[in-house]
Amino acid sequence: MRTAVTLNGADNVGKTTNARWLASAMPDVEFTGTVDRWDRRWAEVSRRDFSQWWFVDSTTDEHIDLVFSSHAARCAGGGPLALEDRGWPMLVATCAATAAVKNGTSTAEALAHVEARARRYAPAPRRELHLLLRHSDQPVAEAHHAVAREPVPATERYVEYQRRLAEAIDLQVDGGEYEAMVVRGDRPLLDVQREIREALTQLDVPVVPLPPDRIQHLWVLAGMSESGKSTVGQLLRTEHTATRLKIGYLMQLAADRPGVADPYREWDELTQAQMLTEEILRFAALNPGSHRISLESAHRFDATAHLRRIWGERCEIVFLRLPDGLRAQRATETMESLSARDAIKRSRGADRIASIADTVIDNGRSLAALKPAVTEVVHRRSGARVPPHADTAIPEALQPVLADCVARLTDSETALVAATGSLAHQGWQSGWSDIDLLVVRDTLPLHWLQTRRVPQSGPAGEKIALSSFTTREMLTGLVPPRVLHAVRQIAHDGRGLLYRRSNLVLNAFDAPTDDRASRSELPLVAMVLRRLAAKPEPDIRAVYKHVVLIMKIILRADGVNLDASEEVRLAFTTSHPDADIDLPAVTEVSDDRWRQDESLSHRVRGAAAKILAYHDVLGCSVASNTPQTEGSDLR
Repeated sequence: MRTAVTLNGADNVGKTTNARWLASAMPDVEFTGTVDRWDRRWAEVSRRDFSQWWFVDSTTDEHIDLVFSSHAARCAGGGPLALEDRGWPMLVATCAATAAVKNGTSTAEALAHVEARARRYAPAPRRELHLLLRHSDQPVAEAHHAVAREPVPATERYVEYQRRLAEAIDLQVDGGEYEAMVVRGDRPLLDVQREIREALTQLDVPVVPLPPDRIQHLWVLAGMSESGKSTVGQLLRTEHTATRLKIGYLMQLAADRPGVADPYREWDELTQAQMLTEEILRFAALNPGSHRISLESAHRFDATAHLRRIWGERCEIVFLRLPDGLRAQRATETMESLSARDAIKRSRGADRIASIADTVIDNGRSLAALKPAVTEVVHRRSGARVPPHADTAIPEALQPVLADCVARLTDSETALVAATGSLAHQGWQSGWSDIDLLVVRDTLPLHWLQTRRVPQSGPAGEKIALSSFTTREMLTGLVPPRVLHAVRQIAHDGRGLLYRRSNLVLNAFDAPTDDRASRSELPLVAMVLRRLAAKPEPDIRAVYKHVVLIMKIILRADGVNLDASEEVRLAFTTSHPDADIDLPAVTEVSDDRWRQDESLSHRVRGAAAKILAYHDVLGCSVASNTPQTEGSDLR
């Protein structure tokens, strides 16, 4: 028996787009499309005012005759396995919604009338599998989304039609008209297509599944020739762990699979974007670690816009802009050759991609300016979050001085004031811990900092250390590793917040970013610890803190994220027994106890020596096979 798979749903839900993509995954299918391809009368009514004919001039019986005689022709013209854009139940719902609007009847009455009349056009028996795409499983929301996604303002009649159509679909769902349902919501096209294929697989329909999805982020680089796309792609690869891929290479792979000679001629731009997506998924599935992709160079407008629809928020379009004169200076070709390439790209809409780009980078300055701009692009999308409210237990003795600091640092441009370090994590020890404060402000002119007159010490002489950064630096991660970690913690749990602006949004940097930043600081921390510990009479307090800091960084690389010194000490001792470190607890050495007990100082110095020795051998588990060269043999 012949089989027909149909995709159905309200307007603007993605029926046609998903059906076209699905057809490429069903090798034996015949994509018969929409009913208007199967009757010449559609072209005739379309030449006039189609909406006027559909809603005013025609009768319901004329509708039914045109729609269902076309459907019968489509059924007869399909092969053993057909894929239809809007099947029988959707055509019934469409005619019923139209009749309800025109005649003022209830949706249920219109649905019953159309179903009865349409039976006269029933095609030859076949197995029909109707899959429903929905904006929402609630009719009111369904109609709202259908209208909201219209490219032009909708008329009252069209709004009413969508309301009736949503009601008709809901009645059909209750009546069991559809074998499967996929709710789109605000999800990107890729997620919807994957669920459609999975639903059809469960219905025993032969369909090629999409490759596994391991992509976290996709940067699509666009711009005219010699604008800096390759440079940005290289920066994303070397400085931000992205895998750098070329669109041309992936498109050739995609074309080779079905034996397509020229994908740019034989595939329209929407198909190009879909095939490109599948190649990206395949590449990432076969290459573990390739979860952040830099894709260059995009110069087809429709394909690039469709990539955004496919991937949703994971896809970020970056357009590089550079004046023609500078592009000519940087090019290794003649101006005539550059102009010729530009003309080709403009014909494809490359210059218009700037209008849909998430970021437009002015690349007319130095490489030193481009690098932080790329860093900003990377970190800006890593997870903006409104930090939660959390009570920070500030020791009573410190409350007056901290309140004074907050008052001095807070004005209309201040976004955040927070206690960091031990104060934020309830590990503060009198006579041992500093008072670490962080202020984030929209701008930080030196004059403003000079006039704040923040106290230099606490009530018992504790050092007050103020770190200040702009909101842009904070959002883009252009901060030292320890500050990046503190901001990440504040974004997640809110601990340490002393003041926050009502619209405060922080970047919740992910764990790998935090880990990489911390490990980048490890050589500096080790260097400082060597310097401190090598002194004849070292500052035991400073030595202790640097030992704990190295422990934190190593634990973070292990995936263990701790902040309180005692938790760090215990976790490190347990997970790294080979280090054989005997570091006293903070409570043992704080409040000048180490001055009174020489054995405590000795243990801290010993811990410093052992953590440095452990650090030296930590990355030496692989021995080099390169033979040693004797000095006397050097010429």
